[in-house]
Amino acid sequence: MLLVCCTISVQAAFSQAIDKSNWLRKEGFVTILTDENKGKVYLEISRLDSEFLYVNSMPAGIGSNDIGLDRGQLGRTRIVEFRKAGNKILLVHKNYDFRAYSDNPAEVKSVKDAFAESVLWGFDILEQAGGKYIVDGTTFYLQDAHMVGERLGGARQGTYRPDPSRSAIHYPMTKNFPKNTEVEAIVTLTGTPTGGYIRSVTPSPEAVTVRQRHSFIELPGPGYTPREFDPRSGYFHIDYMDFTTPIGEPIVKRFISRHRLEKKNPEAEISEPVEPIVYYLDRGTPEPVRSALLEGGNWWAQAFEAAGFKNAYRVELMPEDADPMDVRYNVIQWVHRSTRGWSYGSSVRDPRTGEIIKGHVTLGSLRVRQDFLIAQGLLQPFEDGKPKNPKMLEMAVARLRQLSAHEIGHTLGLAHAYASSPTNRASVMDYPYPLISMDNAGNIDLSNAYDNKIGDWDKWAIKYGYATVPNGQNEKAFLNKILEDTYSAGHTFISDADSRAASGSHPTSHLWDNGASASEELLRLMKIRETKLKSFGLNALADGQPEALLEEVMVPLYLMHRYQIEATSKLIGGVDYTYKVKRDNQPVQSRLDAVKQMAALNAMLAAIRPENLAVPEQILALIPPRPMGYERNRETFPSRNGLNFDPLAPGENIVDHSFSFLFESSRANRLHQQKLFDSNLPSFSEVLNKTIDEVFNRSYQADYLSEINLMTRNRLVDHLMNLAKDPNTTAPVKAITRAKLSEIAYWNQNGKTADAKSSATKETSDSFRRYLAQKINVFLQDKEEFKIPEMLKIPDGAPIGSRDLSCDFEY
Repeated sequence: MLLVCCTISVQAAFSQAIDKSNWLRKEGFVTILTDENKGKVYLEISRLDSEFLYVNSMPAGIGSNDIGLDRGQLGRTRIVEFRKAGNKILLVHKNYDFRAYSDNPAEVKSVKDAFAESVLWGFDILEQAGGKYIVDGTTFYLQDAHMVGERLGGARQGTYRPDPSRSAIHYPMTKNFPKNTEVEAIVTLTGTPTGGYIRSVTPSPEAVTVRQRHSFIELPGPGYTPREFDPRSGYFHIDYMDFTTPIGEPIVKRFISRHRLEKKNPEAEISEPVEPIVYYLDRGTPEPVRSALLEGGNWWAQAFEAAGFKNAYRVELMPEDADPMDVRYNVIQWVHRSTRGWSYGSSVRDPRTGEIIKGHVTLGSLRVRQDFLIAQGLLQPFEDGKPKNPKMLEMAVARLRQLSAHEIGHTLGLAHAYASSPTNRASVMDYPYPLISMDNAGNIDLSNAYDNKIGDWDKWAIKYGYATVPNGQNEKAFLNKILEDTYSAGHTFISDADSRAASGSHPTSHLWDNGASASEELLRLMKIRETKLKSFGLNALADGQPEALLEEVMVPLYLMHRYQIEATSKLIGGVDYTYKVKRDNQPVQSRLDAVKQMAALNAMLAAIRPENLAVPEQILALIPPRPMGYERNRETFPSRNGLNFDPLAPGENIVDHSFSFLFESSRANRLHQQKLFDSNLPSFSEVLNKTIDEVFNRSYQADYLSEINLMTRNRLVDHLMNLAKDPNTTAPVKAITRAKLSEIAYWNQNGKTADAKSSATKETSDSFRRYLAQKINVFLQDKEEFKIPEMLKIPDGAPIGSRDLSCDFEY
């Protein structure tokens, strides 16, 4: 594609009141006039009261996943117009949340006048001639349009404001194209840094310099037909209130987000498109990542073929002379940060219709290293004299293929499909944990860790969004038939809100899970984990590395079941449901049966047994304090032992992780209530009694296991006290919890709990019982003023290998 940018001397059409001798004219969507000598940029505005898109973005970011201001990040998309008012040209953000589509101008005006617009900027008119207006846009472009200062403040990194003396127009990236005008600015924000994140990525954190881009973009032309949103379809959507809707019909209108894709031959079952959807990969992406992203991204061609299109979609390398910010390019950017973090699939879309104008994928470069580390801990490949095992890189690259397809899926309009893993990994829009196999000899197989194609759900979803409705068929009936067929094929679509929440109750919609049964997969992973921890040693570390770094390799192995614990917890008090529409072919919601709930509880209790929490002693003997230059970090376990590794902290992480889900207030409430309607289902009291029995009525010979058990008892009491005071906990559940706490205090006061078997720990056990009883009694007398002690921070997990948030969104 040829990019044209014409730069010539400004014509003398305007008066000489302003010195224009150094001005350069850049023709395009909105004509730009630049004066580099004076650091100015002017706009020549010729179209008033004409709508276009205004988008801001970040061509150069901060590089911290925690702050979330990355290179290539898109900001808000707004429909605006230039409007003359006296001696000013106003840039007006029009209000499309409330609309009136009517032949009656008065009716349209009544709705328009009922809701506020937003004037984003007022430009003073410098010259006027022939219906064209010249305005100085410099100050407009040097503002903090991306709200970097606000984001830094919200992340508690400090108070920052733009400093005009350290900001300037970035002329090399101020360009014009036929359909979009791009002006980029170097914006420096100054302030007092108060957070570690900004200090870790900025050479002088009192001055944070980024580049911000302002894009004026032509709105799409006519010919696009919006497609109705259906909650079962798996698409992002736009919505607005239409006040001309007849009474009795829904006033809120919803349409899916999708690209414009039309058949050359609408009558043909399979046709080439009028214009294909093409994505371009960042040329800065290294091998083997580049090939993996191209391959995975091109998987979507299968789905478009299934939807009736030939050669309608492809991913290729970005042309050398192309600008990734040109609105004509859908792009995949390879972005670097100081820590691993989420990847994103964003888009520029028409707020009027939902049409996607530009897909914009951001992939974090550190993602691949975490997958490599997971494989390293499982394979422990660095035996003396043996070459590096290629399976580690193979697994990491396989994950990149899936990641590329996933994020592009968001920019095609698709939301997360988290209930897909049980049905043969039916969607790349799920979050997959590597599917790890182990034979009886303990050999690990990673060949099927990640899928090598899009799934069946993805093909159905693309068909819903992009298939051409045959002539003579009703569109609503045609689309409904696609959805009915999707669910008849055994698929379920459940997305973010149901899957991310700690209170989630869906039995199959989870992040980073595998298997048809969450509890069975948890036990399977625990067996693999146990086997590999027993053999874990210096073979997991490359020669020449400080031995303290063995901890970084051990962390993802020790915590490999953390997300399966979360998934399993949702079966307890679980409800199986779908986004059912009246009279569709999906089943009605139902509570999970008692067998599945109790199997889940048993699996979770197995995960917190001391023998499954203890770090094998051969590992403890190998991890010394951190050497100079290798400080403890967010990828390592916390420690209460100063510089030394804390053998109790890993187990405490798992215990807190498990109890925070098991005794979450909504789950406890559901457990109590489900027994009211079905006497066969477990009640909250039964779950609580079984947990208390597991924790307080087991004893251990080994001193280390006994100490872990005391820690578990203490944390159980803390979580129960927290549940008892939680304002979202119902009164009956509070009453039951407080009664059980009172019983625990009595047992500890009177020596009714299982004792440690070792005489060396008996004195500790006796003291601990008195301490625990006293703590509970103080809480019960304290009118619920208790606040759970701060939990040890568990090492980073999600995104495995790198707020997904929607990923209009991410990953």
